[in-house]
Amino acid sequence: MRDDRNTALDPIYLRTLLRVNLTTSLTYFGVFMILILGGPILVWIYPWLATTRLWTLPLPWLYLGFAGFPILVLMGWRYVLAVEEDEAEFSDLVDAP
Repeated sequence: MRDDRNTALDPIYLRTLLRVNLTTSLTYFGVFMILILGGPILVWIYPWLATTRLWTLPLPWLYLGFAGFPILVLMGWRYVLAVEEDEAEFSDLVDAP
């Protein structure tokens, strides 16, 4: 078990954890932006997609309303798992003898 004394490596460990968390956050943000902005960009490039209808609903609405939210929920769930894994590895590293 680790005692509460500060070691010389604590700032390095903390900086490493912050860097890993920032990398994970920026990766998920990039994927999020591609998924969310991908639909409007496709409609801008291919205007006929805006008038395409499935089940009487415009295709962009279906993409953002029905496909977008489950994707965002799954991304959020996976992000939390990834951060928890990173923090568990950090905790194991700090608590190692």
